[in-house]
Amino acid sequence: MFNRKLTTISFEGNQIRFLVIQGKKILSWRVRKIPPELMSQGIIQNAETIGNVISATIKELKGNRTNVISSVTGHRSVHRILRIPNIKDNLLEETIRRKSRQEFAISIDETDIHWRILQRSASQIILYVLAVPMNIVDQQVAALKAAKIKPRIMDIKPLALQRLINQGTAVIVNLENYSLAVIILINQIPILVRTVPLDTGNLTPEAKTDLLGQELTRTVKFYNENNKTNRLPEDTVVYCTGELFNSTQIDSRLEEIPDLMTRLQSRTPYSVKLPPAPFPLPKDFSLTTFAVNLGLALKSR
Repeated sequence: MFNRKLTTISFEGNQIRFLVIQGKKILSWRVRKIPPELMSQGIIQNAETIGNVISATIKELKGNRTNVISSVTGHRSVHRILRIPNIKDNLLEETIRRKSRQEFAISIDETDIHWRILQRSASQIILYVLAVPMNIVDQQVAALKAAKIKPRIMDIKPLALQRLINQGTAVIVNLENYSLAVIILINQIPILVRTVPLDTGNLTPEAKTDLLGQELTRTVKFYNENNKTNRLPEDTVVYCTGELFNSTQIDSRLEEIPDLMTRLQSRTPYSVKLPPAPFPLPKDFSLTTFAVNLGLALKSR
């Protein structure tokens, strides 16, 4: 299975990011910018047109249409870590939905519930649960169907990033043109996820980095104050992902990249680093832009 060609698709802001990989070899990749009237904040407005874009891009990249993993955006979504008794699998979905109705401050009937079992013991199951507005998932499914694709898995963006970082305790920051996010990992579980949409306007990458720094400080403070016996250790690493931390070695960006990371470093006591590369990367490949795609690729392993 590991040598079977895999296509991963990430919907982000007004972009669709494609990655085709076989084994540990990255074969091809592409970023497709989508007009905002067709897709904004990863939310698809015209499934048929987007489906045509997806179909044409996969053909261009010589990607696999039958082995596809796509990501579900975290925009307007609610994340929780839920604990339920260890029950039979055929009762799991009903139990998760009932528990989510109790825990989530939104209407579960208007959302699509996604979950992953993080830990299972004789007495309990620990789950990561994401409630996504139903129209977001429905439109993504419709676009993929228009492209004649039925994804093998629809994964969750925070878990894709967690899988890429592969650390017990860490902080992941994701800085895109249209959103920023802070994810705190404890025991490889995304315990706390904060996602903030950005109305870009005239904001510079430096201004967006400052906003990310403020959100990072608030999120870490919130976690530490609510977990006094399990605070983040001083040697915690903050891993930078997202297009604005683009690590592609292009001359025009060589100075900008370290400036943004240095700027963020000045706003946190923790060490700031780029994610580890899970596979050998082509010279002109951006690890941070395709971080979610790489995490999706690791899902199949």
